[in-house]
Amino acid sequence: MLDLIKLGEKTYYVASPVNVGIYLLDNDNVCLIDTGNSKEFAKEIEKIINANNWNLKFIINTHSHADHIGGNKYLQNKYNIKIYANKIESYFINDCILEPSLLYGANPPKEMHIKFIEADSSCCEDIANLKVEGLEVINLEGHSKGMIGVVTSDDVCFVGDAYTSKKILDKYAIQYVFDIENYFNTLNYLKNTNYRFYVPAHGEVEENPTNTINVNIKNIEDIEKNILKIIYNGISYNDLLKEVFNLYHIKINIVQYHLFSATIKAFLSKLENDGRLEFLFKKNEMFIKIIESI
Repeated sequence: MLDLIKLGEKTYYVASPVNVGIYLLDNDNVCLIDTGNSKEFAKEIEKIINANNWNLKFIINTHSHADHIGGNKYLQNKYNIKIYANKIESYFINDCILEPSLLYGANPPKEMHIKFIEADSSCCEDIANLKVEGLEVINLEGHSKGMIGVVTSDDVCFVGDAYTSKKILDKYAIQYVFDIENYFNTLNYLKNTNYRFYVPAHGEVEENPTNTINVNIKNIEDIEKNILKIIYNGISYNDLLKEVFNLYHIKINIVQYHLFSATIKAFLSKLENDGRLEFLFKKNEMFIKIIESI
């Protein structure tokens, strides 16, 4: 059985590659914060619930990525419960083909219909409809469009994928980010909070995550600097992708290609919005060029 770790009077988490929160609503009833990456993982969570004679009342998803909602369908069917997330994330949870479609930009090929990208769909509602004493929902968008964090009455903050551990960043230098500017805003927001514990989905629980957050900030800043160096004299979009993949020793397949290229596009959007680059089109090919400051 997975380890259940208590962080406060009512707050627990299940330590795993994707940390899952459990909040005690009363003596008998609990809710989950995320459900892990699969039906098999959900069954392990179910064992913990049964071992403690708890009843599962509802699920909150921090966001719609497959490793956070993989157990939704099994648990929803088993307990006949509701699932809540940010409104825009709920659309992706209700129809999980939207996730690979977003990455691919059209109906995705069969190689992208894998549980790493596309979980089983489940019925999800807007978390604005949920009011529970002892739980506060905070906006942590950036990694995904509508990602949320959940703060419990024990002053424990579940941050989803707002940041990740140094160990993971060392292994996978580029993390998926939907919106770079809001990702920065979220990291800086969390640095200025003072919760008792912070629980990232991928990493260790910390009382003060400032150093870890700073590692994440530096990672994003370094990627941006490297992209600017690569495009300084102008470069085609396809050559830019190749240069970045080579720089970070990324061996691509169709899934990796679309995940990482989406993040690179997010950087390009930020830089273009900041007035630091422009898109040019020559001979039916897109080029990116630095805008020189006057």
